[in-house]
Amino acid sequence: MQKNETAAIEKSGEEQLNTAAESPEKEISAEAKPDKTNPVSADSSEKEPLKTADKISAIRSNLYRMAREEEEEEVSLRVAYQIKQVKARKEHPEKFPPPPPPKPILPERPEKRTFRQKVRGLFPQKGDAGGEVARKCIFLFSAAVFLVCLVLIVLYFVDVFRADSMYEDIGSSYHARQPELVTEAATEPQTGETQEPTEKIYSLLPGAAELLAMNEETAGWITIPDTKVDYPVMHHLDDQPGEEYYLYRNMQKEDSKPGSIFLDYRCSFDQVGADGTLETPNSDNLIIYGHNMRDGSMFGTLKYYRTDENYYEQHPIIQLNSNYETYQYKIFGYFIADAEDTTDTRFDYWNDIDFEDETAFYDYVNEVKRRSLRLTNIDVQYGDPLLTLSTCNSVFDTARLVIVARRIRDGEAPYDRVVGSTPNPNIKWPNVYYLWNKKTYDPNAPFVPYG
Repeated sequence: MQKNETAAIEKSGEEQLNTAAESPEKEISAEAKPDKTNPVSADSSEKEPLKTADKISAIRSNLYRMAREEEEEEVSLRVAYQIKQVKARKEHPEKFPPPPPPKPILPERPEKRTFRQKVRGLFPQKGDAGGEVARKCIFLFSAAVFLVCLVLIVLYFVDVFRADSMYEDIGSSYHARQPELVTEAATEPQTGETQEPTEKIYSLLPGAAELLAMNEETAGWITIPDTKVDYPVMHHLDDQPGEEYYLYRNMQKEDSKPGSIFLDYRCSFDQVGADGTLETPNSDNLIIYGHNMRDGSMFGTLKYYRTDENYYEQHPIIQLNSNYETYQYKIFGYFIADAEDTTDTRFDYWNDIDFEDETAFYDYVNEVKRRSLRLTNIDVQYGDPLLTLSTCNSVFDTARLVIVARRIRDGEAPYDRVVGSTPNPNIKWPNVYYLWNKKTYDPNAPFVPYG
């Protein structure tokens, strides 16, 4: 309505303006042209345009004033209406329901990108800022490292699984062919009988032929009952220190992280010639190595001798078969050694394979007793064949857990005197151990030696 009125006013103003503009023209044309010689007539004609401009200005002022008055009147009406509405809401709120809640402003959905575009966006592109390029490069490098580590971990567990499956199959076949081990009591010779020493003739055990057919370097089989230690023992005579052939090879000579259980290359263990007799005497101390696997395979369960005080009495026996004979050994000590020790606590147990005399033998077994984590009731005598198991341990970087046992004598009960072991109150640790622990070893403390 306001717009219509304003338009009408503007139209009226234009008509008045046109009328005013036309009337001077008519007056000028009706009158005679001014005489240039008459100065009075010239002045009168110059004043006519000034009167027309005043009329136009007056009309415009009237139009603006009328528009402003109408606008002020409309604002007053609007304010009065709002005041009336507020009073009505206070007096009758039930007639005015609350306004609906405003619709939430949803964020604009980003444009969907294809998989190819997403992948391409991970790589630096032309136009990327320096920081963005650096971020993408770091991300790609981290992703590559992660993928490589993931692949290595997967391959490691696949390798361990394959090794476990292979040895489980081989072990099942081997034990199925093995007769049950029975320790026979020694018999005294009858009065008047004379026994002439004869050289023993060895024959292959039932399961050994199959093992040798798989690998001619098989030396036997080792088992600790009720543990995961149940593997063939390999023997590579051409080993070099630090480059042991079966350290990372399985029985089938394939590359394998778990490797194999293997006998020290310097040891001799029932090496029988074509005539069935021993080619060389057996070593006084057989040293066997194996990895400390996290899943408990190989020598991974040996760590429980250190961490579980009851483990020794539950697993005191080691059964070691050659390809020709079955033997049992009784554990009498186990300790932690430093493979790289150069101090006064150095103990090169791996070099004590054959003892020159009784003194050297007792020096070795008594050093084992000083270092043993538990003191056992097992006696050790000069001439007892020894068995030493060696594996890595996590006490420190160069730590080795060493299990030492002596062969069960003829007629001896395997589990005799295994009960009643006690923690060693005066353990002789390697010096590196005392870098993180208090030195408690007393070389002058009471000690009961073997022999």
